[in-house]
Amino acid sequence: MNTLPPLSQLNENVLAEAAQRRGEPAWLIERREAAWKTFVASAPPIWKRTDLSKFQPEQISAPAEAASTTLTWNQSLAAQGVIFTPLLSALASGNALAQQLLGTAIEAEAHKFNALHAALWLDGVFLYVPKNVAVEEPFVASFALGQGGSVFPHSIVVLEEGASATFVEEFTSADASGQGFANPATEIFTRQGSSLRFVSIQTWGREVYHIGAQRVVAGRDANVDWVTANLGGKLQHIEAEATMTEVGSRVEWQAVTFANEKQSLLIAPTLRHVGVSTESHLDFKTVVNDEGYSTFDGMIKIEKGSRATATRLEEHALHLGGKSRSDSIPGLKIDTNDVERAGHASTSGEIDEEQLFYMLSRGIGREDAIHMIITGFFEPVLDRIPSTEVRERVSAAIEAKL
Repeated sequence: MNTLPPLSQLNENVLAEAAQRRGEPAWLIERREAAWKTFVASAPPIWKRTDLSKFQPEQISAPAEAASTTLTWNQSLAAQGVIFTPLLSALASGNALAQQLLGTAIEAEAHKFNALHAALWLDGVFLYVPKNVAVEEPFVASFALGQGGSVFPHSIVVLEEGASATFVEEFTSADASGQGFANPATEIFTRQGSSLRFVSIQTWGREVYHIGAQRVVAGRDANVDWVTANLGGKLQHIEAEATMTEVGSRVEWQAVTFANEKQSLLIAPTLRHVGVSTESHLDFKTVVNDEGYSTFDGMIKIEKGSRATATRLEEHALHLGGKSRSDSIPGLKIDTNDVERAGHASTSGEIDEEQLFYMLSRGIGREDAIHMIITGFFEPVLDRIPSTEVRERVSAAIEAKL
């Protein structure tokens, strides 16, 4: 499979010609060209806790074709109107909803990397679950590094009124040869009374830079159970947001992060309350070791028009030693006087010596005791991963770090 020229040599004409060879519609090609112009004109974002000084964007060569997405699902569900297909295929077939929603939750103009994604994305999926259709088996989309050591997946998930489903996105690879780069985006829309479990797993190999965006838009009385695991790669910067737009929308969000060796893993989750009587809870668990560095930059935003919001955001970090570091930055912005309850908290420290002593006194070796404590620390989150195979792969990645 061919790649596009490196970013230092790429231009909008080459980009458009490649899209034409793929048979893309004119409107999509125009979007790519506009996004590329934004990318070229934009200055790199200034991120205080994400060090891009060793990142070499000029070396990035994007794939010229989509070939890095693997879909796992029960295809008999298509008889009920369920669609689970590569996003490019959905757009090429004229799916009006996919076209309507593309880029509406994640803006290409937000910063340089969003614009780059909008110009170069190829892989990714479109998941559509019709009204009142309940699906037990998970939809799994697995993304690997593409040709040239990069991948730009874009996924759109839509659950119509009363629908329920589980969507798992998994980013995984062996160690990259040289610099790897992943620039994904995921847009999720849950309609009235729908219920979604969204699981996002990142277990890239060494030397992979992961800069991505995720947005969930929850409608009236919609429920979203969001599970995240951040384990791999050299550097991660993910901007993720759940917006509760209407009456009664609810989000439960749990995550694990484990940074060791010289990893730098940042996630910036935001809970944004717009509607009335919305509810959210975010609980992140972090472990750092060696020279690993983790950043939790969390924020609750309660908008002016919202009423009777109930929300809480918290992160708990364990330090295993070395020169490891974790930064926890919980925040709360309230623009209304009508709040039922809102709060944030964070804790950070080493493993409790009394807990260790208790286990050692019962004949458990120190390393085994630490292993059991970390496993137990993460277990409530891992148990929420519905796919047995994915859960086992995540557990194995954590075991390897221990």
